[in-house]
Amino acid sequence: MSATFPDSTSEPNAPITPAVVGDTCVAGAPLDFSGASLFFPENIAGSTLRADAPIGSPQSAAEAAALSDALCAKISPVSFGDRVFLLPSERDAWRSAVEMVRRYHRLVGRPKRRRFIVCVVPADATASLPPGLEGDDEIVVLRTDDHAAVQAEVDVTTAGILIAPVRTQAGFEVVSGSVLARLRETADEYGLILAFDESFCGLGRSGMLWAHEWTGVTPDLMVARHSPADAPPLAALVVTQRLARGALGGSALADGAALLAGHALVDALSTPGFQERVQNRSWYLEDRLSALFYRRRAAFTAMDGLGLMQALTLAGDAEPMRAKLATHGLLTRAMGSVLGLFPPLTVEESDIDAAVSIIDMICAQEER
Repeated sequence: MSATFPDSTSEPNAPITPAVVGDTCVAGAPLDFSGASLFFPENIAGSTLRADAPIGSPQSAAEAAALSDALCAKISPVSFGDRVFLLPSERDAWRSAVEMVRRYHRLVGRPKRRRFIVCVVPADATASLPPGLEGDDEIVVLRTDDHAAVQAEVDVTTAGILIAPVRTQAGFEVVSGSVLARLRETADEYGLILAFDESFCGLGRSGMLWAHEWTGVTPDLMVARHSPADAPPLAALVVTQRLARGALGGSALADGAALLAGHALVDALSTPGFQERVQNRSWYLEDRLSALFYRRRAAFTAMDGLGLMQALTLAGDAEPMRAKLATHGLLTRAMGSVLGLFPPLTVEESDIDAAVSIIDMICAQEER
């Protein structure tokens, strides 16, 4: 039985593929390319853990703690991290991360280091901080990731630098490996913590388990998030052993249902051949969108993407097109002038074909 949880993405998703007949879409549940879910609902029920203890089943504190420890033990070997902390929400994860970094600097004799530099989309006045960091006067938003500008912002009170390897807030941008490498060098030079926000781009969406793996640049800290349709959200805070010295005990324990969903997700991601399948679907999506882009140059000005995160740029606001696509059974995401297509990891080629056909149909209608 599904439930709606306040911290999860509000866009609905469903397993059915809409079929285009003429200029209409056959009635059915929407095809979700909005990024609302990593899996289509029918693709996540195969975990032994979830079969033995269904979503929503009661969990004692001891059972939940054991589930949490077991999930941490699964995540750590497939990440850069030595320690993993599981929390009920992305907000809790970021607050814990900031306090962990500040406490770490205090423990090593640098108590003044409390300030964070958050690099967001260059010159974007609408970009906001990760949840949980609003209202913290020691969090500084830097609307550029220029190396000289970042270094100029560093002072004796700086504790760390935070950046998302793939930006999906007010637009779409895959941050280059050279930018991340320079930030890594700056962090090492000044003794800072480098943090990556993989709350959206992590857990396989990029075609690799973590988006930063494409660049070869390793952070000291990372936050990832899973928001399944049938369980509360779950956030993972992944850190190095060095940084884990600043961890505080007594953090909020993640919900038992969320932990079970997390086990199912990591089990699926660790299945032999699963990531290869995701990469193959990524290439297929990119190929189909490339053909659409060149066929409908009047509608789109640019195309960008990484894995199952693809974006088409329009000359104007993408919201009207997003709304039209939704009425024809395709859910996407509007990010300023960018139309984002973020299908689940379990997307089929037929789903991709249907999605591209719907976009093509809308473009054809607008060209008349």
